[in-house]
Amino acid sequence: MKKKFLILILFLAVTKINAQFTEFHPEFNWLTIKGENVVVHYHEEAERTARTVLKIAEEVWGPITSLYQYQPDPVHFVIKDIDDYSNGATYFFDNKIEIWASALDFDLRGSHNWLRNVISHEFTHMVQIQASLKTKRSLPAVYLQFLNYEDKRRPDILYGFPNFIASFPIPGINVPSWLAEGTAQYMRKEFNYDNWDSHRDMILRSYVLDGNMLTWNQMGVFDKTSLGNESVYNSGFALTKYIAENYGEEKLRLISENLGRLGTFTVDAAIKDAIGIDGKELYLNWQKYLTNDYTKRITDVKNNLVKGDEIASVGFGNFYPVFSEDGLKIYYCSNKTSDYFSPSSIIEYDIKPKEEKVIIPGIRSTLGLLPGTDKIIYSKLSEDNPGWTNIHDIYVYDISDEEETRLTNGLRANQPTVSNDGKKIAFIFQKDGTTNIGIIDSDGKNFKRLTFYEHGEQVFNPKFSNDDNIIVFDYSVENGRDIVKVNTDGTGLEYILQNKYDERNPVFAKDGKMIYSSDETGIFNLYSYDLSTKEKKQLTNVTGGAFFANVNKDDEITYSGYTSTGYKLFLINKEEQAKVDPSKKYLPIESKMLANLNGDISKFNVNSLTNYDDKEVPDYKSESYKGAFTKVTFFPFVRFDNYNTSNKTIDKFKPGVYITSTDMLDRFSLFAGGSINTRLERDLFLNFNYKNKLPLLYDLGIKPELALELYSISREAQADLLIGADTVGNVVTYDYNIPVDVTYNLFELDLVASHRLFARGNDLEFRFIFSQYSSTIGSFIYPGTTNELVQKSTDTYLIGRNFQLKYTHKMYLPYIDDDINPIGREITLQYNYEMNKFNPESNYEVEDGILKPLYDNFNFHRLELNWQEHVGLGEGHTINGILRAGTVLGAAVPDFFDYYLGGLIGMKSYPFYALSGNEIGWLNLTYRFPLFKNIDYKFGVFYLDKIFMSVYGDFGYAWTGNMPGLNKFKKGAGAELRFKLNSFYLFPTSIFVNASYAFDSADRYVRSELVKYGKEWQLYGGILFDFSF
Repeated sequence: MKKKFLILILFLAVTKINAQFTEFHPEFNWLTIKGENVVVHYHEEAERTARTVLKIAEEVWGPITSLYQYQPDPVHFVIKDIDDYSNGATYFFDNKIEIWASALDFDLRGSHNWLRNVISHEFTHMVQIQASLKTKRSLPAVYLQFLNYEDKRRPDILYGFPNFIASFPIPGINVPSWLAEGTAQYMRKEFNYDNWDSHRDMILRSYVLDGNMLTWNQMGVFDKTSLGNESVYNSGFALTKYIAENYGEEKLRLISENLGRLGTFTVDAAIKDAIGIDGKELYLNWQKYLTNDYTKRITDVKNNLVKGDEIASVGFGNFYPVFSEDGLKIYYCSNKTSDYFSPSSIIEYDIKPKEEKVIIPGIRSTLGLLPGTDKIIYSKLSEDNPGWTNIHDIYVYDISDEEETRLTNGLRANQPTVSNDGKKIAFIFQKDGTTNIGIIDSDGKNFKRLTFYEHGEQVFNPKFSNDDNIIVFDYSVENGRDIVKVNTDGTGLEYILQNKYDERNPVFAKDGKMIYSSDETGIFNLYSYDLSTKEKKQLTNVTGGAFFANVNKDDEITYSGYTSTGYKLFLINKEEQAKVDPSKKYLPIESKMLANLNGDISKFNVNSLTNYDDKEVPDYKSESYKGAFTKVTFFPFVRFDNYNTSNKTIDKFKPGVYITSTDMLDRFSLFAGGSINTRLERDLFLNFNYKNKLPLLYDLGIKPELALELYSISREAQADLLIGADTVGNVVTYDYNIPVDVTYNLFELDLVASHRLFARGNDLEFRFIFSQYSSTIGSFIYPGTTNELVQKSTDTYLIGRNFQLKYTHKMYLPYIDDDINPIGREITLQYNYEMNKFNPESNYEVEDGILKPLYDNFNFHRLELNWQEHVGLGEGHTINGILRAGTVLGAAVPDFFDYYLGGLIGMKSYPFYALSGNEIGWLNLTYRFPLFKNIDYKFGVFYLDKIFMSVYGDFGYAWTGNMPGLNKFKKGAGAELRFKLNSFYLFPTSIFVNASYAFDSADRYVRSELVKYGKEWQLYGGILFDFSF
């Protein structure tokens, strides 16, 4: 038995999805505060946020649990202010919610009080999803698993290697994405912490008017572009509101409860039982209502459409345009062909020839140009910081010299702007969930703080006045934004515009008027404002939205305009700006009351929930964090394991269970599993991971992740025990041939230490592996006797100690098909020093009356390189190469220690055990392309999105001794289909089928027996969470 099989078994285990920022930080001191229902864990640098979180969570607990008539167990919040990252994440099986203190500033959403919004949002997730579970949260899913194997053929192995592997969950949860996110944004209508703001209306309105709404099926799943994923949120919020307003709030609870019934696996059935019509009919009714409503309300705007010329249409994230000093060029940030807002690049657009080029890749930031130079100021998210924290700082790039210089270090400085004289840079910076305005010299020196907000206030987009004496910026503390100014010496802080509208992105024209965006009409348009006369004038009249204006000396305005396909860049001249008729505006939405008021809300103090004051929080007593663990989670499974075709059917069923638990900070985690069949054949493993400080090493700046791994596998087999050998000539005969039961056992212990090198995607792992292989022969009656019982005996034929050092480099392009058709590179270089005691022939000596095995020592070095290169050709086509080379350094070692080249995890045109040796070389070339994309087909619990196909060729060989000529290398070719699905809305499901043909024979003698391989087809397949093979 080989460990490769054991590793393959682990692919059947539960897949855990990693958060974006996974670097652990043992340098922080963690504390805990407790309320009646909520426990908050935080590091000292996030104390204000943590105390506010506890206050809010306790206040919203009652209204949210009351709506769904469900009370969860106490919930643990983990608060982080380590990276410049804004999000909340609910682990509903663990009763844990993670909150990043940085407030959300997302161009597809309006502004709201971050903590009120995110706490209520994530806690609603916790309650609504747990109320929808079919089982207890400690039993998230039951897995159905299947393993099939290649033909055995070789006499020295127990069974072939797997050629089909499947693991499919039957979960206790089946909530579509639109409903999960829609109810989380809806929270309670009375909160108003997240409302149907002008950004949300803009996105849905644009889709509806252009006839490209998400379909009913598309709303159920994510796995889209940044714009597509946000549209799931947006459409879900709108449809949830529609249900509450037309059928009553209690229907949200009923739909959730219906999803929790054992026989309900689609939201269509849950909706029909709640409101009398199924989901598709509900969607069509809602779609019809939206079309009629938006068409009526937008008519006047279309009759006076003033938007200018679209000058940048590629990409859905074209932002932050600025004119060059001479007004002939525009610099802006764009994601161009990327499927996500990041990565973006700084683009230079030449207005007259209408040509553009990339200046700096990998940047998404507001921009500033240093007058009289070819230099651009911007901020960049970088992990080149102590502890690899991911934070923003300000950089300058010289276009002529193509050289980047970092101006700030550790300031968490973002959204920079340059003064008109080029001497100063203003920006925002953040700490503990609050942002402020700062200023530095253009060389990065002399930092000065200009505002002194301390209670979660947010500032955005600072810009200098023409005389550089004041800075204007967006300000938000609750819903929407206002425009505020401050003198560059830090005095004179006051509002310029403060009202019920959302006003943002101020910038000054050459005549001193302020140009800004406002949703005064329900649609964001550009306006000019005279600070002296207070006169206001509308400059655009668009159907989408207009943001981030910049003005040149001729009063031409470039801005970022929203359309149904995202943010584009526009240019509008002064003459067209004058064509706006302010009376031709978007009609306001008609306010709707709930169809049926949910009377439970009267039990709570709604006034205190809406008119909150989070500057004052109770004096919670803090204590040092002590490892708080999640409840143990169980994942039962039933595996049909077909490795021994002689087994009875009942023997092939191997039930088992995975268990997992972590502490709330993910410092310690346990993942274990076991299965057993009627023959008592077992598969056991246990992984314990540790991520925390290690004495001495931490002081040296070393913080490895440690792991302890244990494995134990047993297999039963029948064998013939030959006794009484007699050789006549070359023929060996035996007196007795006794059938016996043999149990093979593998035990392994791994001690692992891994550490990042240089940058994300580069890891070094050290592993010590102790392994022991043994076989136990069952008792039998000695031949020629009637009652002489020979007791069972155990032969430990291998004791191995292996020191392994592995370097891994992974760098993949994030894009929508990166799971099914990756683009990027992965390199693994592995060195092993093995010290093995091996007794393959079961030789013994008698010492003091005791049998002692006679081991041969096999101590050797081995080196292996695996290189995967995936090159994008455009339109979803890729060319992919795999290079694998391995060698045992020094003298040859027995074939027990061979490399294996073929099979499911290698050169598929040959079975796994067909090609083996002390040395290997393999080259694979694959061309992969989409057959069908955006299929948008749902059947039962499955949603099919895309199908890819690949064709490939193999060239490789395994040998021992001197390298043979290339004419000895084996050749093969094959094809593969990949199907990307979602199951039960939330679970990724990846199906592949593969057929390969070996062009050459690969016959070999094993234990004097000729085994034939090659010139035949090999078939493979799998149903997993991803495309691992």
